[in-house]
Amino acid sequence: MNAYITTKDELAQVVNEAVKQLLEQELPHLIRKAKRKPWLTTEELMELTGWSRRTCQYLRDERRIPFSQEGRKILYPTDGIEEYLEQNRLNPLQSQGG
Repeated sequence: MNAYITTKDELAQVVNEAVKQLLEQELPHLIRKAKRKPWLTTEELMELTGWSRRTCQYLRDERRIPFSQEGRKILYPTDGIEEYLEQNRLNPLQSQGG
């Protein structure tokens, strides 16, 4: 984007518009991230992803998802789970309509 700014008012308007766009894009993500828990239990992971208990165990056993375990208590880092889901996301094929 090329912008020729000749006055302070124009500069302020351009800056305000850029900040507004950035906030509209990023604020919902930042609020969601601030409200979430840093660690998930197996039940919370199942609710979040729709996975069964067995799928969670399989992914742990195969070391595909990160987790922390002390005794019988297993916790999953929220950031690690989101990263796993993002890495395994498949984008839809573009249709060759004509």
